[in-house]
Amino acid sequence: MSNHKTFRKGGIHPVSNKNASRIIELLPLPMKAILPLSQHIGTPAKAVVAKGQAVVRGQVVAENASFVSSGIHSPITGTVTAIEPMVNPQGKPGMAIVITASHEQHEADEIARCEYWAKLVPGESDRTLSEKTSQDEIRSAIAAAGIVGLGGAAFPTRVKLSLKPEQHPEILIINGCECEPYLMCDDSLMCTYPGRVVEGVELMMKAAGIDRAVIAVEDNKPEAAKALVDALDTAYDIKVEILKTKYPQGGEKQLIEAVTGRRVGSGELPISVGVVVHNVATAFAVWQAVATSMPLIERVVTVTGDIATEQRRNYIAAIGTPLSEFPFTLPDEARVVVGGPMMGKTATRLDAPVTKGTSGITVLGQTRRRPVQACIRCGACMDACPMGLEPYLLSTYGRMQMWAEARSAMVADCLECGACSYSCPSSRPLLDYIRLAKQRIRK
Repeated sequence: MSNHKTFRKGGIHPVSNKNASRIIELLPLPMKAILPLSQHIGTPAKAVVAKGQAVVRGQVVAENASFVSSGIHSPITGTVTAIEPMVNPQGKPGMAIVITASHEQHEADEIARCEYWAKLVPGESDRTLSEKTSQDEIRSAIAAAGIVGLGGAAFPTRVKLSLKPEQHPEILIINGCECEPYLMCDDSLMCTYPGRVVEGVELMMKAAGIDRAVIAVEDNKPEAAKALVDALDTAYDIKVEILKTKYPQGGEKQLIEAVTGRRVGSGELPISVGVVVHNVATAFAVWQAVATSMPLIERVVTVTGDIATEQRRNYIAAIGTPLSEFPFTLPDEARVVVGGPMMGKTATRLDAPVTKGTSGITVLGQTRRRPVQACIRCGACMDACPMGLEPYLLSTYGRMQMWAEARSAMVADCLECGACSYSCPSSRPLLDYIRLAKQRIRK
């Protein structure tokens, strides 16, 4: 039994299926990249290119449209062939920029890209980078690179690191828990480029004026934890904290409680308890932006689930790559989940693209779900909820379209982690109706 720290209320232990290869491979660049203007929390980006315009890999094609927004860069060299409504994997429409490459442009990009990644020696680091880069230079590089949180929420990183004078952050927590039971993109990144992750943490500390940092890793990732500890040759106050494996340990409020013992109140942000939280992949992207001037045009994506063993891999995939270009074979009657099985969403089409927030593609084979039965008042969903909510009640409000009651019952505090639905012995779609209530209240 693990004696490592964790959050106190709720949580579950879904069966772990972290069985993808930890080796990170380059997925070929797409000939056609589809770039939605909304890939982040906040206002969609504003296109700054026109149809027919030539662009090069790494060029800004959309800029911030407000304070809470994020720019977008082209992952390929080519021509803008469309700026029009497209749909995301769930079928939701939104404006997108489509860029198409010629065979010559595609080949040249592939050569340059392979050379770039070949120079990033696994385990290598440069301890002087943060010392010779000013706070303003770090912030400018992050903003220019269009970096957002890569753990799922996709909140613009420059906004999180632009703190007000009256705010006094005491600790930066780097989320390396990756509690989704199938995903391994962060694990692979920590094992392969631990030094670069630590450098990214140093840069973020300097950008935000924070003196102490903790990289939190669940105890089911001993290789990642060791790699990070070995990379901590730094003058900064950074330590690796091993936490108990429990879902959803990577939830922002749960992570803060596990590491510091502090609890973030309803409707409050982490800064209210002196904490800023970022993901390990975000730290790596910050290092790339500052050290190599590389904008966020690709990320590590796990492909896993009910597919052949040799097809379960971690890829560096360009933002805008259609999901259909990942090399896996779908079983009969399988469904594709963008993300992990707990918090991910089922894809209705595979011609939609990878976005900045795409951490994984999970293929789930044919499952015969038990029919929905009446609630037996067992309280399992309440025991599992890490926010201390009453999922059975919130779900009923959503099903009955009782929006005011759902708001009063704090439905906005729901993490959408799915622990309630996972725990329900009656197979009730609790989270589906809770999500419906949250969406209606936001509108």
